[in-house]
Amino acid sequence: MDGFWRLEMNGTDGPSSDTTPDSRPLIAYELAPNPGYVLEPASPRRDWMDTAPGKTPYRCLPMVMANQAGWVVRCPCNLSAVWNGKTDTSGLSIEVGDKELEAVGFIGSQFGMGIITFRLPWLFRTVPGIGMWVHGPANEPKDNLTPLEGLVETDWLESPFTMNWKIQRRRSPVYFRKGDVICTLTPAPLDLLEGLAPEFRALSSEPALMNAVAQAKKRRLELVEKQYEFEDPNTPWERTYMKGERMDGRPEQGHRTRFNLRPFESL
Repeated sequence: MDGFWRLEMNGTDGPSSDTTPDSRPLIAYELAPNPGYVLEPASPRRDWMDTAPGKTPYRCLPMVMANQAGWVVRCPCNLSAVWNGKTDTSGLSIEVGDKELEAVGFIGSQFGMGIITFRLPWLFRTVPGIGMWVHGPANEPKDNLTPLEGLVETDWLESPFTMNWKIQRRRSPVYFRKGDVICTLTPAPLDLLEGLAPEFRALSSEPALMNAVAQAKKRRLELVEKQYEFEDPNTPWERTYMKGERMDGRPEQGHRTRFNLRPFESL
């Protein structure tokens, strides 16, 4: 078993949340009795990644980092839904278990068009300049369902937002199990995109970088020639990015292989 997987399983990698130098509040104001929604830090784990041969998807560090980039809201009940194709709200039928009926008021068809709406029992507040990217769980597809994403100015908005999923195929049931992730909440600087200055440059204008890129390409080709087998977790693979090393062996300060997010706490 490779070193990253040991770090992943033991949860020892990455900066400690207890020593984070810049602690800014992220508040979830409770608006109504919670019917069973769970709000917690996102997990790096995915069922399909766990069952893949050799668990090799976990070797893709960018994907593992995306999996855990934010806080998730988990579904309060088991539910099934069918869309008959009509664009009004009557076109969607939703069923939940008898013991979970209290969640029905938080789940419905608010917009029509085969969209399932989850009403969250919180109003989120971020610090000035930070909004909330509300999206589906990264790298966790659902059959016949597409999460509808939004970027919300939670630094001033005085009303809650909803999470919505669009059914694609009519008359084809969709399902959420109790505990399934229905949305991920990722804080984001609202002025970041407009503050960037995009430009094209020739790679040859940076000789050192061009040389490093050539070395990285050579290493990858050498592994391909060794007939890399995904099924074998012991097969050599290119690990410089996973270890946070540049092509010349220098370690990159600040490199991480996981996030250690704080859970929401009651005060």
